[in-house]
This record gives sequence, structure tokens and C-alpha cells, in this order.
Amino acid sequence: MTNLYFELTREFNQLGPAAVLSSGQAVVYYRLAIMSKDGDWIVRETDGACAHVRSVLSKYGARHRPSAPLDARWLSGGWSSHFEFLDPRQRRIRCDFVSRPPRVSAESLSAMFRDSTASQTLLVVDRDVLIRLKQTARAKDYAVIGELARQLPPDQEIQWTTDVDRILELATLTDRAASRPSVQAARDGMGRGAVVAALALELDALQQSDRDRLVRYQQAAEAYLREFRQSALDQLPLDQAHEVACRLAEALLPQRPVENETR
Repeated sequence: MTNLYFELTREFNQLGPAAVLSSGQAVVYYRLAIMSKDGDWIVRETDGACAHVRSVLSKYGARHRPSAPLDARWLSGGWSSHFEFLDPRQRRIRCDFVSRPPRVSAESLSAMFRDSTASQTLLVVDRDVLIRLKQTARAKDYAVIGELARQLPPDQEIQWTTDVDRILELATLTDRAASRPSVQAARDGMGRGAVVAALALELDALQQSDRDRLVRYQQAAEAYLREFRQSALDQLPLDQAHEVACRLAEALLPQRPVENETR
């Protein structure tokens, strides 16, 4: 069966590198899941890339869900844009875009769009970036991180794994990740319980950091989203919805709610 999210990725990149598949569909690509209900992409932070992605979505009859405009001015501040349409089988297809996801360096973002063969290949985030993207507030993402880490060489796996048994096994085989408290506990022979406790604290800190970030963006978006919903932008053709969303955002949505948040 054709994966529509993969096909959309190819369409987004027909004119050159514009959007890199990420999150749940990237997990599908790496064969760690059979399906994911939504599509997520990291979009190139240019007016041309955003316009092309919008044109592809418009062809599918997509509507703008309540979110920031798919426009480089707001994407550059860490905002995300969300869209939805029905496929021929009347299944809901959701498409979400960012250009500066949290925890991903500017160098990694730049490297994603250097592939001159983007129109012939499927652009997907690499495993290291995907692991960073999965360091969210959702507990279920950490099992995915552990499985992604297993696909990496041992000296890289130890930096990311969320599997206690793998930490205990790998801790003495490499000097990498010495700063991780869970790895240090394993090296010091403190016992499985100490490794479990240290790892739990590591993961809790990552989850809390993501929660705090989301709260800041949610608070900054309240007035804008209220007007978005009252204006029924999700009922308008995409080109028209984009124009109205930009006008609302210029008045109500700060381009950078947290300075340097995405750097």
C-alpha cells in the first residue's frame, strides 16, 4: 500500500529540497512502526519553500487548522503550522510543519537541505535528529528513542539509549556519554537500581523541559488562536486562509515568543 505521507514528501521536494520527513512517519521509514496517523516535516525556512508546500497542500484541498501561518517569519521563531485534508478513501490526513524544531542545531538543519537529488530520493531526518525530536513530554516517545538508538553503532547508542540493560551492557565499552548520570552510575558499579533511578531523572528532565517550552508557546498564541477560530479560517480555501492568518499573526502572534528558543 502506498504511503501518502511519503508521496507528499516527494511532491514537496519536486523543485528542490524543501521539506524533510520527520517524527512518526520517519519512525515508519526506519521500520520501527507500521503506521503513524499524522505527517510531520521540517520545512526549509524560505518563502519559496513555504509557498511550494502550500501549493501542494492546496492541490489536495487542505484546510488550515488553528496554528501559525506557514510563513518563514513565524516558523523562524519556533512556531508550527498544521493542515488537514481527506484522502480519496475519506481518511483524515494531517500535515504539520516546523522549520526550527527544538533541540536540533542550526548546523543539522542546514545539512538537511543540501541533497541535490531531493526530487529522486525520499528526504527523511537522520536517526540522531529523530532521537532529538522524540525527546518530548510524551513518555511513549522514549521507548522509540531506545529502539532508534539500537540502530546506531555502540559508541553512539550509549549517548541516546533509554534502555537500562543497554546502558549496563555498553557503559564500560566506550568513553562516549560519560556525562550521562545513568552511564556513570553503571560504570561506577552502583547497581541496577541506581542506573534505573538516574535514567528516570534524565528522562523526567527532558520531559519537563519540553512541557515548559510548550506552555510558553501556548500562552503566547492564546489571542491569535481565539481570533483564528472565530474567523473560521479552517473553512476557507488555503490561499485565502493563509492571507488572513498572516494578517492575524501580524497583529496578535509574536514572531519569537522566546528569544533564541530555537537556536
